Order: sequence, then structure tokens, then C-alpha cells
Amino acid sequence: MNEISAQKIGIIIKNSRKQAGFTQFELAELVGIEDKQIGKIERGVHFPSVPTFLKMLKVLQINIDKFYTNNTVPTPEPENKLVRLIRKLTPEQTEKFYKMIKIFISE
Repeated sequence: MNEISAQKIGIIIKNSRKQAGFTQFELAELVGIEDKQIGKIERGVHFPSVPTFLKMLKVLQINIDKFYTNNTVPTPEPENKLVRLIRKLTPEQTEKFYKMIKIFISE
């Protein structure tokens, strides 16, 4: 069985957090730990506890298989910005945005 390094866990958590549009503080609140711990995990200095790790996977919607692949390329910044903006939309705005994008892509 392959071992997963603290550095690999940190890279995946950090990239996934940024892709989801969360700050370290926001992720820490959702997981129930201090934001300083998120920083240590992302830098590969600290392994998260199993309960914390499982909460992070759930909040960030990470499949455990991601830790066994070599694909740790970060999401491009424009995509991160778009995700952050979309998270701020109301349900009605989200529906309108979806319809606009659907029209734009189908042209």
C-alpha cells in the first residue's frame, strides 16, 4: 500500500480549498479546528487527525482516490475567482447565470 505524505495531503487540501473559494479561516470553522492548524496541514508540517481529515474531505468534496494519483495541479486563478463569485449569488441569480452560460456555450 502506498503511503501518503503530509506534503501531498497539504497540496491537495490547499488546492481544493482554493478551488472551493474558502479561506483557511472559513475551512477551519467548517471543520471545527483552528485556522493555524489548516496552515500547518497545507504546508505539510502536520497530519490532520482522522476525524478532521474526513471532515475536510466532506466539506471540500474530495474523493479519497485523489490522494493516490499524481494529479496535484492547482486550479487556474480565473476559475478560482469565478467560483468565489458564484458562491455569492442568490439562488435566483445562480439560475440566471446558469442559463446565460448555457446559451453562451451552445453558440
